[in-house]
Amino acid sequence: MGWKEGCRRIICIDAAFLKIFLGGQILPAAGRDANEQMFPIAWAAVEGENNSSWVWFITHLQSCLDLGDGSGLTIFSDEHLDILHDVATVLPKAEHRHCARHVFAQWHKHFRGDDMKLKFWSIAKSYSMAGYNDSLDELEKENVDAAASFKAYNPACFCRAFMSDDIRSDAITNNMAETFNGYIVNARTKHLIYMLEDIRVALMQRLVTKVHEMEKCNSVLCPRIQAMLDKEKEKASLCDVILSTDFIFNVKYYLDQLIVNLEARTCTCKKWDKLGVPCSHAMACIEFLNKEAEIYVDECYRKEVYLRTYAAAIPPIEGERHWPRVECKLDPPPIKLGPGRPRRNRIRGTYEDPKRPRQ
Repeated sequence: MGWKEGCRRIICIDAAFLKIFLGGQILPAAGRDANEQMFPIAWAAVEGENNSSWVWFITHLQSCLDLGDGSGLTIFSDEHLDILHDVATVLPKAEHRHCARHVFAQWHKHFRGDDMKLKFWSIAKSYSMAGYNDSLDELEKENVDAAASFKAYNPACFCRAFMSDDIRSDAITNNMAETFNGYIVNARTKHLIYMLEDIRVALMQRLVTKVHEMEKCNSVLCPRIQAMLDKEKEKASLCDVILSTDFIFNVKYYLDQLIVNLEARTCTCKKWDKLGVPCSHAMACIEFLNKEAEIYVDECYRKEVYLRTYAAAIPPIEGERHWPRVECKLDPPPIKLGPGRPRRNRIRGTYEDPKRPRQ
């Protein structure tokens, strides 16, 4: 209910191992709220990350969230083949973005060095095709094989320049699903019923806490969005504004020249188009007219939308002693014992933050 009421049409999906002797995995789905934070949608414990599990999970999401064929929807995931196939089958018209961090981890194995790293992210984070092509040309001059390998990963799936403007998000990483997995990292060490109960209680409290925190906010926009807008205001002083009409401007920014349309809420740099928050070029034009920048921020980032998202609550549940008795008996899953000592913590990726909690 909260996702449909106030979140953008973005769903991040991933899988994480259950740290018990029965094995299995948990499949979470998370959205992005108006404050650019994780909003939990659904989670399910399954036998493993395989085709049948993902089809079952995505089909339930489609039914509960009224997703239809996926039109106007963005799905975020890693490049797991089962996810790619099943999303294309169940939600054929959804935009499927791949996590750029996972792509980088594979690409950087063959093209190492900080210079290669900076060039990769410069290409992936470019908002416009002009910026994308310039950054790709720089990589090609440095290393032709690196540029060819980059193109082989299908940049349309993880580079900002190719992404839809309608979703109002410039995210290119699957951080929301990773955040959910980190949020429940301790619960995943417990047996199934206790794990699910811990997750339910933690998220039930989280929804209420988020509402109380936001009610203390005095601005029209959510705090993170307001901070983002303030940064763009600081950069606006570097822009030279030339008036064309009452709402169309020519903006000079260093050696670049752009067109800003305040009525259509667009800019040549494409940052405003994709994110929904005025860029520094647009901010210069807004200040030129002595108008409030907040009115040009997309509605999805407003405090009232955030409160609508968290208005619904996870209901409390009575203890096991009060559950109705039924005749149907369920046997536990078969025990899977692997060779050697069971691993408690997963092996970290080469470029993973060492301060980040293990998942």
